[in-house]
Amino acid sequence: MKEEILKSLGLSDKEIKIYLANLQLGSNLVQEIANFAELNRTSAYDLLKSLEKKGFVSYTIQSGKKFYQATKPNKLLDMLKEREELVKKILPELNFLTESVDKRPNVEVYTGKNGLKSIFENILAEAKSFSCIASKNQLLKLFQYYMPHFVERRKKKGIKVRIISETQPVDKKAPYKLIKEKIKTATWLYNGKIAMVSLEEKEPIGILINEKNFYETQKIMFDLLWKNLD
Repeated sequence: MKEEILKSLGLSDKEIKIYLANLQLGSNLVQEIANFAELNRTSAYDLLKSLEKKGFVSYTIQSGKKFYQATKPNKLLDMLKEREELVKKILPELNFLTESVDKRPNVEVYTGKNGLKSIFENILAEAKSFSCIASKNQLLKLFQYYMPHFVERRKKKGIKVRIISETQPVDKKAPYKLIKEKIKTATWLYNGKIAMVSLEEKEPIGILINEKNFYETQKIMFDLLWKNLD
């Protein structure tokens, strides 16, 4: 167990052998420590130098010779506390780097019918409500059996909707408004996400964007369109 703990402090297997040998022998010469650890003198010397840099051993000069002394176990706690303080000092900078990554838009691309179904399943899994601009005819053309099933599952989950479409939607009781223009790309706004689906029969493709500002802008545009449609 002690070996595993020392490894967690950044020591190699051989450094651990040297440190434990020095700890048991007390202040001693390189050769004696090497013999006890069953390593050659050159390796032991290099390992002691490494341990010295890491703060695990120190040395004194006696009669012109170096005597190495292992750091007392209690001092290892002080070393850990020092490292903890160092980490605390750089935490704000590290958190800033993480936040910078988190703020980048997360964009996922899905292709084929099965890929698009993954988007629809995500809507069912996450949405409490959604706003949608879509062509019922195009959706049914691509998903003749899946789309009615999607609507039924959505209703059972109590997900509220607003739909803008060329024709009455699959769910005839859902709030909807009609638009004259032909809709080639379906859009769903839900849970801070934008799902956009190209309804080309040969090569359907979908994009899922998870980014707050994009979502809020699209939501404003949908609300304005909804308000101005009869």
